[in-house]
Amino acid sequence: MEPVAAPPEPLPAGEAVDPYAVRSALLSFLALPVLQRSAVILKDVLGHSLGGIASTIGTTVPAVKAALARGRSKLRQMGAQGPETREGAMAADELEDLRRYARLFNARDWDGVRALLAEECRLDLVSRATRRGKEVGEYYDRYAGEQVRLVVGRVEGRLALGAFTPQAAARPAYFMFLEWRDGRVQAIRDYRYVPYIADEAEFEAA
Repeated sequence: MEPVAAPPEPLPAGEAVDPYAVRSALLSFLALPVLQRSAVILKDVLGHSLGGIASTIGTTVPAVKAALARGRSKLRQMGAQGPETREGAMAADELEDLRRYARLFNARDWDGVRALLAEECRLDLVSRATRRGKEVGEYYDRYAGEQVRLVVGRVEGRLALGAFTPQAAARPAYFMFLEWRDGRVQAIRDYRYVPYIADEAEFEAA
């Protein structure tokens, strides 16, 4: 931090940051795989050297160059699409991913469910525990002995999984939120231990 003589002048009214443009830019970055996203942000946004990026994310300079080229290419492709097209495509992909997860879960195909988990998947059993990596696979051992049915839907506009127990219940007992990247589950937030959240939430099956 450095002291300044005076704060910078505010932007003229016509040059204020457009929140919609910012959101569209963030959605574009989120569509990239982690390595590509990191390389593009560190190089093109923050101006780091290739060697510095490689050291920061624990990889080699050739790998950074490859990720940077692929990431830039994908961003250019998305730039040719409208924001609504990009958001719609991302939502459609996530919806299909959630449906596949729910089908495997409801069929009690635990090996199939575990195969969808990313190597460094994070699990947050809200208010109870957190797990990461291989430990997340053990999370399904408890569900194997329970009668829980997952239904894909939306909670306040956000895609989620409603957990119905007993399976014939009219409303979900709690919710799960999953984060995806390239068809693999990156993170799970399971609200089974705070079911009161579902009491006030509106759930709409998708």
